[in-house]
Amino acid sequence: MALRLPRLRVNRLWLTMIGAIVLGLLAAWLSVNYIKSREARMREELAQKAKGGPTVAVVVPVRDVPKGTVVSQKVVAAREVVPDLLYEDAVTADQFDKIAGKRLLRPLLKGRPLRMSDVIDDHVKDLSDALGTGWRALTIDIDETNSFAQMLRPGNFVDLYLIAQDPAAPPPSTQEIRALLPRVKVLATGQTIVGAATVAADEAGGQPGRPQINYNNITVEVTPSQAARIALAQQVGRIRAVLRNAEDEKATGFRRLATTALFTDGRSKPSIEYIVGGRASGSGATPPININMPNLSIPGLSAAPGAPAGTPASAAAGTGASYSPGQSAAFSGQPAAIGASIPAVPTGAR
Repeated sequence: MALRLPRLRVNRLWLTMIGAIVLGLLAAWLSVNYIKSREARMREELAQKAKGGPTVAVVVPVRDVPKGTVVSQKVVAAREVVPDLLYEDAVTADQFDKIAGKRLLRPLLKGRPLRMSDVIDDHVKDLSDALGTGWRALTIDIDETNSFAQMLRPGNFVDLYLIAQDPAAPPPSTQEIRALLPRVKVLATGQTIVGAATVAADEAGGQPGRPQINYNNITVEVTPSQAARIALAQQVGRIRAVLRNAEDEKATGFRRLATTALFTDGRSKPSIEYIVGGRASGSGATPPININMPNLSIPGLSAAPGAPAGTPASAAAGTGASYSPGQSAAFSGQPAAIGASIPAVPTGAR
């Protein structure tokens, strides 16, 4: 006979209860660990706030040091300082190797954070160091007016305008001024570059940012397409720079202005004036209509020497006659172009 083992019956309700207890214990353990870690972080934050907040180790002099002192571990040390009180170029402890062995550009006080600009840089900086990625430098010749009496400085912003004649305009063409490029940054005036004026003035003990005197060109920061536009404009006409505030980013709204607009004062273009005479006295017929067309030269009707411009030949000769188109034999046989230029005027009775 086959051996029959008894079946183990498991109550599903008990399994559910055991699973719930295990999950509850696991959740409680995770919650306790989270609360403990959170409490530890809060204690650290409170401790840092009590000290003034998170700090960073920076290089500071251990005593007052004069200008020209060589930076070494004998004269500087690390100090924890709140980042909000530091300049962007402050030398941190991990950057000490970059300035070790260099001389100070200016005297420093004890405990004050050392800055990169406080040491003499061995690297010879040129104009390319002042250019950002994707930007180009272009030099423009200027005069005393465009340099604002030599008061234009590196870092200023100017609007560039082009003064030239429109090659597409029919002759006689007049000069126009057009907006070329707005808000262009000046990188250099002569050989003074952005940032170099301050350093040079500090070395000489003078006023920071004082511009170089007697320069006849400026270098502006532009994109490659803007550089091509300015280079072409230099071959067409004259470029004029207009100084603007560095914080002013609004568009000028100006596009072009022609020379003729300075003299028209909003008046319309001159037109031909037609003078129509009145009815002849004692006659019911309408007299001929005289048309005053100044500067009209018609072969066969040239005025006598000394006569006013526009005077018919017969009137200049003393005949006293006044001709209208179609009433004088002098108009017969003339070229078609002349006949087309003279409007047809009705004559005769109403």
